[in-house]
Amino acid sequence: MTKLNRRGLLAALPALYLATRTGSVGASKAGIAGQASFQDQLAPFWDQLAMLPSIRQPATKAPTDGICYMFTNKDCAVCQVVHQQFPRGFRALEMRYIVYPWPGEPYRELNYLYRPETTLAEYEAYMAKKLTATSPSDSSAQVDLVMAVAADMASALVEGDSFGTPFFFHGVEGDTPGRMIFSAGDIVAMGPLLDRAA
Repeated sequence: MTKLNRRGLLAALPALYLATRTGSVGASKAGIAGQASFQDQLAPFWDQLAMLPSIRQPATKAPTDGICYMFTNKDCAVCQVVHQQFPRGFRALEMRYIVYPWPGEPYRELNYLYRPETTLAEYEAYMAKKLTATSPSDSSAQVDLVMAVAADMASALVEGDSFGTPFFFHGVEGDTPGRMIFSAGDIVAMGPLLDRAA
């Protein structure tokens, strides 16, 4: 997996250590929940991510491991490796894929993927570079929204303020009802979470 580390990890990588290196979600919760300032920094992004157009892949059983957003793109070599290496459908983790626009990508194709009714089959076709359907709209509104949220995340979380795909944001309910705990990072940081859920 080291060949996937083409970007720096979060400046706050020590705060992610327990979340990404332990073998249980319970231990991860305990490790992250104790770092209040890091949680305060991550928490606002949860609501922002929920506003973005995403393609949902429900957990195959109960989503006890929470929800993981993944920024991805068909032309990203690392995204393609991740897409091929990790199974479709985790038992306890819900995935939400957000297509991050690459320069020159046609808005009509992106807007088709940004529809609320976009299916997993259409997402798979996109990642396989076989999607032929497009939207009649060439508006940049959704593209701008995705890029704005990503830019905010990069500015707050990523060393050098640079944003690259794939990028993950994970949320799981804490021990206190109604309280979420969060982690984020690239595939090197978040891969163990996906491995655990497979």
